[in-house]
Amino acid sequence: MDRRSSLRIIASTGLGYSLLTSFRPLGLNSYENSSWSPFMESFSRIILGDYYSNPLGNLKKGAFIVCYIERCWGKKSQETFWEAASNLQNYCKKTYLNKFENLTDSQQENIIDSLFDTKILIFEEDLRWAGIARFLSLFEFFSGEQGATEVLRHLPLPGRYEGNISLGPKDTLFRH
Repeated sequence: MDRRSSLRIIASTGLGYSLLTSFRPLGLNSYENSSWSPFMESFSRIILGDYYSNPLGNLKKGAFIVCYIERCWGKKSQETFWEAASNLQNYCKKTYLNKFENLTDSQQENIIDSLFDTKILIFEEDLRWAGIARFLSLFEFFSGEQGATEVLRHLPLPGRYEGNISLGPKDTLFRH
């Protein structure tokens, strides 16, 4: 059997259809409407600081994180993460009378600083949750074009192999 015949058989079966439809980009539109997208967007904005750029004001970073959690994590892990996020929202409503995403930047920074302070307990397992949420924000950033090309200065074709490259004080990863 030649290659064309094999491809014709695969394309005519349900397997061919499922293979063709499974390689489409993530549809983040449905996740932008999630109630957690603005929350994760605000959290990412504070974590990334000067590297955060979202000139159009769309919720792509938050939507990506929500999409990643809902598509890649188990049900129990999702419930645990969102329960802790709800605890943080309840703390913000009780303390500042507003949700986290509606607070000022300085208030959000104070809350995040408190999350990473071992002497302050905002809610049970707050430090663990904050570490995971920070990881998700950084994962989203360094998976994207800006993080991989501008911050890490990734070169797609590395050139020759050099075993030990000394880094200067201003050098970042992936620099040749």
